Amino acid sequence: MEISGSNRNGKEMQNFSEYKQTIIEKELKPYKLVIFNHSAEMVRDVKDTSLGELIKLLNISAKKTGIEIFNVDFVGLYLSKKNGKTFIHSFPFDDKGDVILPDQKDRLEKQYQAPIEIHPDNTILMPRGMGTVDFTSSRSWIDTVSQLELEGFITIPSVYTWNICTSKYLTDIMCRKNGLRTPKTVALSYSEDTARAVDELGTGFPMILKTSTGSQTGVGVTVVESERSLHASVQMLKLYKKYLPLLIQEYIKIDYDVRVVVLDGKVLGAMKREVIEGDIRSNASLGAKTEAIELTDLEIEDSIRAAAVVKGRLVGVDFLPSKNREKEQPYILEVNSMPGFGGIEKIQKGLTVDILNHFKDKKHLTKFMEDYEDDVIIREQWTL
Repeated sequence: MEISGSNRNGKEMQNFSEYKQTIIEKELKPYKLVIFNHSAEMVRDVKDTSLGELIKLLNISAKKTGIEIFNVDFVGLYLSKKNGKTFIHSFPFDDKGDVILPDQKDRLEKQYQAPIEIHPDNTILMPRGMGTVDFTSSRSWIDTVSQLELEGFITIPSVYTWNICTSKYLTDIMCRKNGLRTPKTVALSYSEDTARAVDELGTGFPMILKTSTGSQTGVGVTVVESERSLHASVQMLKLYKKYLPLLIQEYIKIDYDVRVVVLDGKVLGAMKREVIEGDIRSNASLGAKTEAIELTDLEIEDSIRAAAVVKGRLVGVDFLPSKNREKEQPYILEVNSMPGFGGIEKIQKGLTVDILNHFKDKKHLTKFMEDYEDDVIIREQWTL
């Protein structure tokens, strides 16, 4: 899929605060926001609190905006139809935000929370718990979200966006195909394929070894110093997960990377994340120091383009800055279809409220890009 008709003139960029003022003057209406979670189990052996913190932030922000918010969990979830209306059925949550799974002593139907009525005209679905393929995801969950999309519901992210973003390799291919700069990347399909892959990458050691299907809070990324250690690492990973998709990637030494939040073709916020001392990662959830950063026109442009490549309405674009930020494109690392807002919210207060208010404008309850011909730099013409 390629994007054509791109207009790279920074003059067409609108500052988001100016853009936000234009929609405040329009008729804004509250809506229902349903957040789909999956909190019943963890892949890692340490507790990840980032999802719970995000849900708490969304709930607090929703109250400030008058938006009706509901939390549901994919485990046990089902849809029903009655008198032309659609309902979601889910197990309830406790005060900590954890799902309350059923007790075998009681009848199952008694352990569900009250059915949630939803309608495409006044409901946005946020399936944040779709998880990672082969790790924390079930095909039935994806089918449920796909069914709702076919019935006209807006989902953020869409299954299309989620599918691309959960494959770092596919994201890399699509970014490069559309003129974006990425680190050199090669897929590893077999444990004895390391010599060939290293030769194809052509950057020498050290290099990055990572899973293609993403990770949880930065786990799943490491640096390898030799072909011997790469070969051993791949063998070990394939021993426990035979078909685990792996990548090797050019190692670019940096002091920080940048997370950009893009909402419907506009940059909403950005933060600089320092690399953790003694590590190669810069995830805020792992303790990396963060601060606000002013983006160059080129960085803004490429962040918006990266979001458009995956048809992302609300995404986090991560990139490595180039040495000459004004003239050289950044290295796009990944596009996160389910970005956390906790780190950037601490820098840019009210960002989550801005996101929720954005969808009070009726026109934003439409399919991606349909109503943005005058606002978005990228005049997308999607071709498969």
